[in-house]
Amino acid sequence: MTLKLHHLNASRSQRIVWLLLELGVPHEIVHHTRDLTTRRGPADLAKIHPLGKSPLLEHDGVVIAETGAIAEYLLAKFDTGHTLHPKPDSPDFPRYLEWIHSAEGAVFLPGLLALYTGMAGITEGPVAQMIAAEREKAASFIEAHLSTHAYFAGPAFSAADCLMGFQIAMAAAQGGLANRPATAAWLEKVMARPAYKAMLAVGV
Repeated sequence: MTLKLHHLNASRSQRIVWLLLELGVPHEIVHHTRDLTTRRGPADLAKIHPLGKSPLLEHDGVVIAETGAIAEYLLAKFDTGHTLHPKPDSPDFPRYLEWIHSAEGAVFLPGLLALYTGMAGITEGPVAQMIAAEREKAASFIEAHLSTHAYFAGPAFSAADCLMGFQIAMAAAQGGLANRPATAAWLEKVMARPAYKAMLAVGV
């Protein structure tokens, strides 16, 4: 069995590094580096998958793209005891599904749009205002949820926390958690996990 993760620096692929470390699955990490001028990934990623994005997972000759798909694949294959994801009949399962997909969906998209519009110099006007409002809505939603739940899927740490971690760490780095005590407490808690610290050592 060969499990290989193609990891791009300064990218969301660090979430899959973290998940692999939480799972304790033997794997190889292939490091890729962004172009310093364009901030885009290298062309060699497109030789592995047509979209040329990271993360990419290779397992026994199969290449899988998309963070959520990779996470679900790894959990189905290597978390048969449901340590990191609730069973379908668990009351926490719907919440888990929502957050594991929110990490690339509705609560993530406003931050990505803000990044792209900022790079284009669009920092004022109706589009910028709409994006800022959506970011605030997402951050408030996360704060409200973590005010009443220890982790994203409920009382126990799960893969949903791994996938949500990237954007919350980015928000913290930008000073966005100053008035989000529950989110800040969650981040402090997960950053203390050995697998999180090991992920940082791999390189982000």
